This record gives sequence, structure tokens and C-alpha cells, in this order.
Amino acid sequence: MDKIGVINYNISNFSVEELFGWCGENGVQYVELQRKDVWPDIEKPENAVKETAALLQKYGISISQISSGSDFLQKTEEDINKQVRMVGNMCRMIKDLGFNQLRIDGGWPKGGVAEKDYRDLVIKGVSKATEIAEKEGVYLALDNHGTVTNNIAFQTDILKTVKSKHLGANLDTMNYRWYGYKVDELRDIYKEIAPYAFHTHIKDGTGSREEYKGTVLGEGEIPLTGAIKIIKDAGYDGVWCVEYEGKEGADGYKKSVSWLKQALDNM
Repeated sequence: MDKIGVINYNISNFSVEELFGWCGENGVQYVELQRKDVWPDIEKPENAVKETAALLQKYGISISQISSGSDFLQKTEEDINKQVRMVGNMCRMIKDLGFNQLRIDGGWPKGGVAEKDYRDLVIKGVSKATEIAEKEGVYLALDNHGTVTNNIAFQTDILKTVKSKHLGANLDTMNYRWYGYKVDELRDIYKEIAPYAFHTHIKDGTGSREEYKGTVLGEGEIPLTGAIKIIKDAGYDGVWCVEYEGKEGADGYKKSVSWLKQALDNM
């Protein structure tokens, strides 16, 4: 049976408990949370792991992954190591929630960090984080996100260079298009990244950058049915996680979940 999930993002400002309740009402078994949902301040040890674990049990929901929000494009070695420590702490933390996967980002451009150094910085941070993940039995899914790892050549270069069974990809179906790739290029991109996929964001929309508009699944320009087939053919058996970036909030998620279930049933 296919595993359906949603990400805790742009879904009507639900609390975590409200989101879990909504999932139960709409036949969604998995949720991707944000770091702030369980660990609001990385400078402090206090977290909401026990409370979240209790809610998972109460509503019968499982977590597919948590986004760490990592950023390895830092000016100093200490700042990179701070990001690595954060990911390491999360690796240990999440096991009390009954799962073993984090979504990681390469980083975000900023003043004082030269573009020529992006590759070395991301490789350094991801390598250190992956070493910890290997020891902890946790898996890291590198997202195609923003203006750095949405570059398919850059993303796959990192995966091939670090090369660990504990490092894979979070495959977001829309983000490559947002970055600027043409619609007719997407199938080849999906084929290239699908073998690395640990997790998915099934997302639709139209346009790129300032022209981008999020839509309900099936109403945008992304070849979602083809993407799902490509990912399945690569051997993926993880969670199909809906991400919706339109203006309808929970209603947009509900329509998208319905579309995804039907698409998967017809495969």
C-alpha cells in the first residue's frame, strides 16, 4: 500500500496536534515536520520530543522525516561546525519519535560567502553530518531547494562525492522547475535523481522564480504522473509527501491528497 504524507507547511496555520487530527480525518498516515516543531531554539536544550511522541501515539500518525533547515554556506569553520552539531543533535533526538530520517539543505547564498566556495563548503558540511548520521543509524535526504542544490549537477555532485548509503535525496517535483529548468527537461532530471530518492515532495505549480505560482496537484504544469512512475521504476517505496504552496491552505492539501491517491491507484 502506498504511503501518503503531507508536510507541515502552508496548511492553514495548524498546530502540530491540529495537523495530526486533520491527517486522521483525511486518510493521511505520515507527516513531515519542521525542526521548530520539535526543537524551537537550537541554542537551548529544551525540546518538544516527548509531547510530540505522545501526539503521534494519540492520533496514530508517523513522521516520515523532519527538516533540519541546515545551512552549510557559512563564513567560518565554527559556523559550519555549529550546523553540523545541530544536525547531529537532531539525529539523536528523532529516534525517540520512532523514525530515522532528516531532510537537509546545502545552504543559502549570503554576503561574505563566495559562489566559488559553495561546493567545498557544502561537501564539508554534508560530509561531517553524514559521518554522524552513519554512526547514529539515521538517513539524510538532501533537498533540491533554493538556488544552490536545485542545480541538478550540483546536487548529484554532492551525492556522488560524499557517497554514503546514509545520504540520499529529497526529490521535490516542482523545485527544479522553480529554479529555471524547462518543463520538457524535468523527466530527464527526475530519472537522474530518482535512484537517490529517500523521500519525495509531490508538488505542482507553474512558472519559475518571480513567475512561480503553486497549484493543487494536477492543476499545474509539472508532469506528475510521469514523475511518480519514474520514481517508482527506480525502486522508491517511501512516503509520497504532498507539499502545496497555493492560497487554499488545508483545502488545497485535501484536493492534492485526493489527486495523489487516485494517481497512485491508477499506476
